[in-house]
Amino acid sequence: MPYRKFKETVRKNSLISRGDRILVAFSGGPDSTVLLHFLFLFTEELDYSLGVAHFNHGLRGEADQEEEFCRRRAREYDLPFFSAKEDVRGFARERGLNLEEAGRLLRYEFLDRLARKEGYNKIATGHTLSDQAETLLYRMLRGAGVSGLSGIPLLREGRYIRPLLNVSRREIMDFLKRVGIPFLEDPSNQDLSFDRNWLRHQLLPVLKERFPGIEETLAREADILYHENLWIESLVEGGVEERLRGRRLKVEDWNSLPLGFKRRVLRGFLRKMRGDLRRINFDHIDHLVNLKPGEEYYIPGGERVLRQSRYFFYLGKIPGYRELYLEIPRPGEYEVEGLWKIKLREWEGNADFSARAVAYISEAELPLVVRNWRPGDKYTPLGSGSPRKISSMFNAEGIPGPLRKFIPVFEKGGEVIWVYSLPVAENFKFTGKGFVVEVIPLLPVFEGLVV
Repeated sequence: MPYRKFKETVRKNSLISRGDRILVAFSGGPDSTVLLHFLFLFTEELDYSLGVAHFNHGLRGEADQEEEFCRRRAREYDLPFFSAKEDVRGFARERGLNLEEAGRLLRYEFLDRLARKEGYNKIATGHTLSDQAETLLYRMLRGAGVSGLSGIPLLREGRYIRPLLNVSRREIMDFLKRVGIPFLEDPSNQDLSFDRNWLRHQLLPVLKERFPGIEETLAREADILYHENLWIESLVEGGVEERLRGRRLKVEDWNSLPLGFKRRVLRGFLRKMRGDLRRINFDHIDHLVNLKPGEEYYIPGGERVLRQSRYFFYLGKIPGYRELYLEIPRPGEYEVEGLWKIKLREWEGNADFSARAVAYISEAELPLVVRNWRPGDKYTPLGSGSPRKISSMFNAEGIPGPLRKFIPVFEKGGEVIWVYSLPVAENFKFTGKGFVVEVIPLLPVFEGLVV
């Protein structure tokens, strides 16, 4: 029965293809033991190859013996075996995580690294229908939104597969007893000080007495929410892309947007900027939603988000102040304090006066000097009849205050020629022959300044 469910899940969802190289995450426990056994049996019906990966958490005295048990099991299947041991306890202290979170992070880092190194295109984990039900219930009790309640996907990132997700833990245990395959039992799974264990051993049995099919019901709900969430996320992703301007999120219509859409868009924006939403919770998103123009907020990791009148600006981590000073004696490429790359070329022909990361300037005697912006700086920009303060132009362009001290100012003989992100000076406007100056940010925090 469980093997039939396994095969149906694999075939219906196209989890495995001919020629796949699959790395099996193997702890030696009941779930991963059945996963390895079923994947091995299924090679008779579909041509693919397997490898066995074991992560040694080093948290218990028996951890090394358990690793050796897993090595022997892989040998019995005549499969390649890989293992790694990490200081999970030390990593947890260093990152401010609990042991469960730290172990999970290190375990997945090991699997990802190993799969890349050894050429495995899929990673199989032993998550079951019971895990799915427990995850939904656990996250609901902790106050998750639709994304969190969508549970464990059958396929993640195109390579993590969960072929046992329609098989319950009871079916796993019954199968192992029937066929007599040896497996390990982790005593920490009985420790009720862990929330997940308390939920599994105390809460779920009570619910099952009243609602016998509770596991299947919760797992079905997780599947429904997963697909609903995929649809919502596809809509939100379009909304994020439409509003994204480098590291800014356009929100001129913010006050008229539904609250749910605001939360979703900000989640999508942070995911784009950070690469993930690790350690970001509902409270962080809600705080961002309620920021007023001019306010900023530190999210976990020490990264800053600034609310402007028309944008949210993802500042991330801002470097310490650096004094910019560079003389440019001739055309060529230059680097300023690891913050900016500057290219100066001779130019003859047409010019794009709307550019803000590139300036076309008239012939001028070299050298040019590059320095930091200073409060009180002013010049007459192209098209303006009188000098203007650079700070007021920064305001108009939405250049965040914390980044202004890093903006390169180009001058000649003490007179401002150009400021990165602003127009060239009227006195040095291009008339068909001269130079083109290009400024390239070397740190991500500066990439969104010119939109």
